[in-house]
Amino acid sequence: MGVLILRPNDHYGLVGFSDGIECMRKAFEENATSRVRLNNPRTRMNTEAGFRMTVHQGITPSLHGATTSARGERVEIGDGGKQRYIGRGRPVFSVFDTETADLLMVMLGEPKPADYEDVHGMGGFHTACCAAYATDLMARKSATRVGVLGSGGQAQFHLGALAAARQLSEAVVYSPTVANRESFAETMTRRLGIPVTAVASTEEVIEVSEILLVCTNSNVPVLDGALLKPGTHVTSIVHSNKELLQSGLIKKMRQEIDDVTLKRSELIVTTSIEQEELDQPEVLYGAAQRGVFDWNRTATVGDLITGRVSLPSNPEAITFLHNPGGWGIGAGAFFRAYYDKAVENGVGLDLQDVGGSEIIYGF
Repeated sequence: MGVLILRPNDHYGLVGFSDGIECMRKAFEENATSRVRLNNPRTRMNTEAGFRMTVHQGITPSLHGATTSARGERVEIGDGGKQRYIGRGRPVFSVFDTETADLLMVMLGEPKPADYEDVHGMGGFHTACCAAYATDLMARKSATRVGVLGSGGQAQFHLGALAAARQLSEAVVYSPTVANRESFAETMTRRLGIPVTAVASTEEVIEVSEILLVCTNSNVPVLDGALLKPGTHVTSIVHSNKELLQSGLIKKMRQEIDDVTLKRSELIVTTSIEQEELDQPEVLYGAAQRGVFDWNRTATVGDLITGRVSLPSNPEAITFLHNPGGWGIGAGAFFRAYYDKAVENGVGLDLQDVGGSEIIYGF
């Protein structure tokens, strides 16, 4: 086989939530125990006119997968400083074999599991698989009731992924637009086979939640951490828009989590310390710089895997997970799975001759 080209209609539904979460588990465990760097933090560049370039890469040697990801976007800042994407090119994922160094595949477009083909969320599927793996690792094993803040594509992917990671009993959702949250509840009830209810306030979500998924595009906190019930686990995915700040397009970075939530959290975990320190998101890094909590307290998913840090023994402890693009740690495994599934199912365009030749230097 030559280089496999996967177009959106080729790869939709090839990999499911359970497969994606398992890829993230294997990659995170390998990354945590490796003596070498297997992931570089995501990097971004912005022009003053609002074009943004994003590049991510990760390797999982045991699965012979190495992936680079790149995308371009046009960002517009609307009322209240909210980001709106007025142009978004298809992301491109390239997969290499770590044994042969051969380019195996170029995949175009956002990966999506079956029944989510019409759901839109930038990096939504792979981000959700990463978050679901880490959330399941952190939340109390008895926790089955989930609250969701946000009703867009990211919220749909994240609830769907968490339902694949553990058995859920019910979910509640709030977002400011009634029609959006009711549509979310109806759709996710059908998909997951559990009751998903739309409620009229954040407070109602918090009242029910044993696990709280915060999936918004808000620039200001969307919850009051003082209302969190003992034992709640909170997962946030909002990340940095530092480059937009530096280019003068915004005046303040995004912050969907309030300081009280962080102050009340006995365990604060990130998927990547390196990504936090590079991008300096207000949700975690910025709060630490303002003295909300001691940055040295921050643990990683890798710390939990290796046992350097343990989960709280107190069942009433509140725990917090921030996922700043951590899917890149699992990118090699995740997109190698797409290649293997595509070969197995005979889909995609096989370029037998891509032209050119490799030069091997000898001494």
